[in-house]
Amino acid sequence: MNTSKIQGSTAKTYRLKYRLILYLFISSLTPLILIGSISYFSMYAILQNKAEGGVKSNLHQVRLSLEETLGQLNHTSQQLAFDGRVGKSLESYLSADLYEKKQLSDEIRSALSLIHFTNPTLGLMFYYFAEDNQKLFENFNVREVDDLNKLPVLIQFDKITYMGPHLSLNPIDGKQVLSILRKVELPDRDDVYVYIETNFKLAESIIKDGDQFGGHLVHLIADQNGRIVYSENPDDFPLGMVYLDNKTNDGLKNKFYMFEETSNQSWKIIAAVPRWVYNQEVNRWMEQFAFFAVLTLTTSCFIAWLIWRTVYRPLNLLNTDIRSVKNNHENFPTRQSQITEFAVIYREFAEMRSRIVELIGEVEQNEKSKALLEVEKLMTQINPHFIHNTLDTIRWVARANGQKEIDRLISSLNKVLHYNLGKGGVARIKDEIDALKNYVELQGIRYNFQFHVNISADAEALELSIPRFIMQPLVENALYHGLEDQGIIEVRVKEDGNMHVMIEVKDNGDGMSQEEIDRLMSGGTEERKVGMGIGLQYVYRMVKFQFGADASFHIHSSIGAGTTISLRLPIPNHPLNKAEDYLHTPLALMRQSSLQKTARR
Repeated sequence: MNTSKIQGSTAKTYRLKYRLILYLFISSLTPLILIGSISYFSMYAILQNKAEGGVKSNLHQVRLSLEETLGQLNHTSQQLAFDGRVGKSLESYLSADLYEKKQLSDEIRSALSLIHFTNPTLGLMFYYFAEDNQKLFENFNVREVDDLNKLPVLIQFDKITYMGPHLSLNPIDGKQVLSILRKVELPDRDDVYVYIETNFKLAESIIKDGDQFGGHLVHLIADQNGRIVYSENPDDFPLGMVYLDNKTNDGLKNKFYMFEETSNQSWKIIAAVPRWVYNQEVNRWMEQFAFFAVLTLTTSCFIAWLIWRTVYRPLNLLNTDIRSVKNNHENFPTRQSQITEFAVIYREFAEMRSRIVELIGEVEQNEKSKALLEVEKLMTQINPHFIHNTLDTIRWVARANGQKEIDRLISSLNKVLHYNLGKGGVARIKDEIDALKNYVELQGIRYNFQFHVNISADAEALELSIPRFIMQPLVENALYHGLEDQGIIEVRVKEDGNMHVMIEVKDNGDGMSQEEIDRLMSGGTEERKVGMGIGLQYVYRMVKFQFGADASFHIHSSIGAGTTISLRLPIPNHPLNKAEDYLHTPLALMRQSSLQKTARR
């Protein structure tokens, strides 16, 4: 099971180099993502406000310039209309004779030249007779036009029509201009108009000025009805298209950002910026950020590689040392490192390696000692068998010769030896009492005085388990300390009703003082020279080691009043058979075996 766990954990390992690269990559990428996201939205908002503010500011300036230009056209056209001085000269010119016409023509042309000179923003101007399609007093050449009313109308009032940007009627110019067509109120004719257009550079300079998108900004002019009269991009915004049409706007909004400025006369100047141009600066910033992000990640990977190279050699040397220990190599070089952590690891590993060598030596020595103990164990097993077999032989010889007393003595001795030299651990109280009776019978032959041992035990307590050699040392103590002829030893075993068994040994001997009791319990007497050599100290330690505070051991004695030894042992997990579970634990058996070996020595 442990092997499978080790194999499973090995299958999931990763190389340090790749893990360092991953961690540094994540640690570098996370702030880049956070900073990049915040910067992107911030930069996008800043650039958007900047672009939008620039376009709107440009539109506002264009609208003001166009309104100012249209105002100049209106003011100039008033001078050339009937209510102006030039207009009155035109009325006189139409009704004068040939000589007077020549004079009035010079005056009108001189006035037009003066007006054009004082207003450099103006270009071509002339009078237009619609019925005859005739043009008079033009200050420049005029190309043929079927009908001036077909020019793109920006806004139209009762007598005035403002034309949106269109191709100049001056064939030499060929530029976009603004113009005005104003009706001249003459008493005799109703088809006379004055036409004035701006300088050929003015319109384009007004519209083109302020283009911050490198020529990609598209200007549109829509009349009061929303119809486009001027477009810099006829493909997407053809002339005559209704700018306010929702269907058209939906398609164009996907391609352009639209901005507009409305004049006081309800016409509109519109700026359309392609989305890709509008976002170009943001995209350029994103490209720069992406470049630095890639550079940062590349640097992180390079640093991870440097870190890996820094720790690789010490780890490789450490791995070599581990393999040397694994392969039981005896020569181990002393490692040094300029990195504090690895220096500590090398030192600790060297100490651990030395300790391992010592432990291996100890294990080898322990194995040798264990082998010797096994031999001793075999010898200890051989000796009891030899003794038992020899005693059996003597018993049968005595029985064959009719020596009943010797037969009884050898039989009792054999039983006592078989019990006492048997396996340690636990025994039933019944077996302990039987062994005690055999022991008492032997001691009765040995001592030269008469004594009686009275044993009483509750029937339910006979099957309970207790440690071996508990009762015999108690009786042996009574025999050895002050018991005289016709002495009596009372042995009582009973349950106290509280999951405990009580063992009491009482005699009517000479008794002992408290000093003698203390000396006896500390092992200061020569009691090991008599009996089986197992004393009260063994019983006391056995009880304390196995049961601790759950058991009690008391000696009550006084000079001339006899001695009473009370032993109170717990009954683990009563009923009867369960008592052995606790007594057979490895710790209890080890302690008991150790005590028994000590006592037997």
